[in-house]
Amino acid sequence: MKKQACYSGLFYIITLLLITLLLFPSIQAQQSSSTPPQSPPQTSNESADNAKQTDKNQPLIFDWTNGPSSPASSSETNASADLSDKPSTDADPEIDGSNNPNFGSAISSSPTNFTPNNPSLAATKPSGSTIAVIPVETEIYSFVKTSMERRVQRAVDSGASLIVFEFNTFGGELPAALEIAKFIKDPVKVPVETIAWVNNKAYSAGILLASACDEIVMSPASTIGDSAPIQPGAELSPTERAKALSPLLEEFRDNAREAGLDYAPFHAMCVLGVEVFYIQNPKTGERHLVNQADYAWMVNGDDFDTTLYKDDPYAVGAVTYEIAPINQPQLKGTWEPVSVLPSGAMLPNGLVHPGNTLFTLNQTRAQDIGISKATIATNQELEQYYSAHSLIVIPQTWSEGAAAFLTNPLIRGFLVIALLVGAYMEFQTPGIGIAGAVAVLALIILLGAPLIAGFADVWHIVMFFIGFVLLVIEIAFTPTFGLLGILGILMMFAGLVLSVVPSGGGPSFGPVPLPPSYQWGRVMGSTLSILGGTFVSVVCMYFITRYFGKIPFLNRLVLEDDMLLVDGSEVGMGLGRDEEAKRWSDVSGAEVLGEGEISEGAVGTADTDLRPAGTADFDGAKVDVVTRGEWIEIGIEVRVVEVSGNIIVVEEVRS
Repeated sequence: MKKQACYSGLFYIITLLLITLLLFPSIQAQQSSSTPPQSPPQTSNESADNAKQTDKNQPLIFDWTNGPSSPASSSETNASADLSDKPSTDADPEIDGSNNPNFGSAISSSPTNFTPNNPSLAATKPSGSTIAVIPVETEIYSFVKTSMERRVQRAVDSGASLIVFEFNTFGGELPAALEIAKFIKDPVKVPVETIAWVNNKAYSAGILLASACDEIVMSPASTIGDSAPIQPGAELSPTERAKALSPLLEEFRDNAREAGLDYAPFHAMCVLGVEVFYIQNPKTGERHLVNQADYAWMVNGDDFDTTLYKDDPYAVGAVTYEIAPINQPQLKGTWEPVSVLPSGAMLPNGLVHPGNTLFTLNQTRAQDIGISKATIATNQELEQYYSAHSLIVIPQTWSEGAAAFLTNPLIRGFLVIALLVGAYMEFQTPGIGIAGAVAVLALIILLGAPLIAGFADVWHIVMFFIGFVLLVIEIAFTPTFGLLGILGILMMFAGLVLSVVPSGGGPSFGPVPLPPSYQWGRVMGSTLSILGGTFVSVVCMYFITRYFGKIPFLNRLVLEDDMLLVDGSEVGMGLGRDEEAKRWSDVSGAEVLGEGEISEGAVGTADTDLRPAGTADFDGAKVDVVTRGEWIEIGIEVRVVEVSGNIIVVEEVRS
């Protein structure tokens, strides 16, 4: 019985493997076909300042000839931290300004950043353009980049001259965020102007992506900031922290330079101890957000000891001069703090952020200091603000949304239950039925959804199938359950756990890449999901075994007629022994015998080798039986020692 079910399961798995091998190239082809072609190599004399040209009679576009990609930090590929933490603080209460009557106004078209050459795109955008809104509302991970690439291409193909990324996210993974930020700034892959619309929140990796856009606008009561890298469940070592902060800060610095913003507020979002001041040149009206080092030199006329933290292992990202013109001593102490913001909020000594928390600010403060250009609540206001002729929203496709949903740990736990309980029921019933189909469908989703979402590598699936083959060999061809079975179960378990954890950037086990250290939080979550599903499955198996014939729907798999096999004279509906035996000779015991129709102690003969499952003959009726692990050769007399539902356990009769 179990041998037949094992072969049934093997048939299902081989079919699944063939489907996976057939679908994987098409998935890869679809992803690659949706990615715009790479930009050609560029010469060193091309200037990033000419990347975007404005023509008053034409929509803003990139100058593909003179628009090089943004420079990359050499250490970005080594980033090893997670950016998925929720904010540790709200906007600084003492300088919040939320009680001002202008708080939460629908639209403000007057930019508050007085830095020259940094007007809002709304002031230069011609009327009649098409806006494409691309919502980003999930955790930031590698699949988000794939999805954004596809949707950006759809927006460009639709004729959009302005792409708005609508952010509502707590953050996500640092390596994925760095890659997406570079993608947003690439003038070949994204050949139109980009707007970050923070509609509710853009923490952590979210503000990194928002800062990569050409301009930021925010919805009422929205917040940004809090972008320090963390490792869930553990504290980053000094080396790991430096490895994570280096590319993160360099990317923020490049984003700020490209967008015409100051670096100091983004620095304060990532590192504790960075103070932010708002200062202005009283002669020109030029305003900047600066750290305490620049403030000391430009306002107070004091030198700042930039070697203060040189021996501190945690001093990566420490404060230093950023914009102070220290090579022009005549300008020392010539700037002054901004004391009143456009919203009416007061800034004592120009202090915007004291540095004792990670910088987090709401839309009013962001607009006051020039990070946000406007407060926009709806798509209609967005369309009006940028004088657009039309607006289209490009959400995730149903397959992308389904893949993201099906990789949720809770959903994967239910899928594990469906897989194990379905496989167990298939093993307990003859033939290939509904339970087996449910198990295979659950397995397809468990392995296929992470593959589509970009989490799983081929080796995850290969590991699972190798483990399954080892388990089949152990069950079908060895007398006891030993090393092969245990190794098979461990490989299947590891394949399922790691299939939702991106590999690469971490250690390796031989040729197999393992997740980097910052992914161990995801590994633990996946492990708990699989273990929880397994535990619930075992409980379900116990109740199914004990009450199989009494559970609604499942009792249809077992006949409940009183067909007694006791004296051999007459069985069933008045048929003689020979006729009844012939009638049931090719039917399994599960179909012939309901619970209680053969009692413990009944004696028969092994009709096949029992290894440990097989068929026994009881007064001419061939019944599927199983031993308790021992092998019994054909022709040996056996005795029933246990009847549970449709499971009949026998042992060899010894004299």
